[in-house]
Amino acid sequence: MSEDGIPEGTITLDELAELACLFDRYEFAFDPRSLTAREAESDFEERIRTLFAERVQPHYASISFAAFHCRIKSLCRAYLRKNAP
Repeated sequence: MSEDGIPEGTITLDELAELACLFDRYEFAFDPRSLTAREAESDFEERIRTLFAERVQPHYASISFAAFHCRIKSLCRAYLRKNAP
């Protein structure tokens, strides 16, 4: 396990940057009901489900989807704080 609580090799920095961008587009949208915000949220959720199904579930049965999802959102918030424009 890495220090951030996600198993090593589960998510790359580039993937985290991509997820953080999607997260930012819907979580902090001026209008969360806008098409852009809803599409970003849908893309984010789909990407999380794919990562979980491909990299976590087969190897780490003790990690639930809910825990993985929460941790990714926390990592996205931290990434955005550290990499604010």
